[in-house]
Amino acid sequence: MANQFSIAQAVKGDEAAAWFDLEFCNENVSRRNVPIAIGISYRKGSREIGSYSSLIWCGDECELWEEQLARIGYDKETLRTYGKPMEEITEELLAAHKMYGPKLYISLGRQDEDLLTRFVTESLEGWEFYDAVQFLPGSLSLKYDISLEKYAYICGIDFVHRFQPLEDARALADTLYRVVNGRADEGRRQEVEEEYDRRLFVAQYKNKRQAYEYLLGLLHLTPRQREKMRGYEAYLKENEEMYLACEGERVQE
Repeated sequence: MANQFSIAQAVKGDEAAAWFDLEFCNENVSRRNVPIAIGISYRKGSREIGSYSSLIWCGDECELWEEQLARIGYDKETLRTYGKPMEEITEELLAAHKMYGPKLYISLGRQDEDLLTRFVTESLEGWEFYDAVQFLPGSLSLKYDISLEKYAYICGIDFVHRFQPLEDARALADTLYRVVNGRADEGRRQEVEEEYDRRLFVAQYKNKRQAYEYLLGLLHLTPRQREKMRGYEAYLKENEEMYLACEGERVQE
């Protein structure tokens, strides 16, 4: 497993590194994740030395959830027509690995690594993977694992997630480069953390309100249930004003 020093070295350009992202869709029945697109930015420091991107077609045996495909901007016919089978993807990935010699494959979250290693048709033994989630929150003193779009915002990068994996990979590389080189904006970092604090509070408030309403609807309560209901009621009254303010801010955004 790579450590923070090796990530820093990769970002600073001592070794070539591969920043990658996969888009996926769930199968219609099993909801198992299936890769549908891949993007890789091969870099030394902030300089891109090569790239790879392709649509992926895993075959008609994968009945993709078409509503999800449409939601992220893809469709089955385009994937069938222009997507490459995993055998071809594998050959091209191995050729690019040999050409650029990346010491590390970096993604945001383990899911991309898991999908890649599960679906490629040859072993990727010897490839070293790293999940940037192990580095970014701690390096930015964040309590949360936030979205790539928010990480980019903290670093002053104009990026909107549009489910285009090569652009996502490039944004991840640019973000880590700025974090490692101390170019994150503290004001923006605090703004994002406060936003996630509000999200967490709203979710907790709604959960407690739902539990309170459930107990309120019961005909008979045990002493323990009655005690819980009183606790929920007190919490809801105490925090109602803050909750309404948070919801008002969310509507305005």
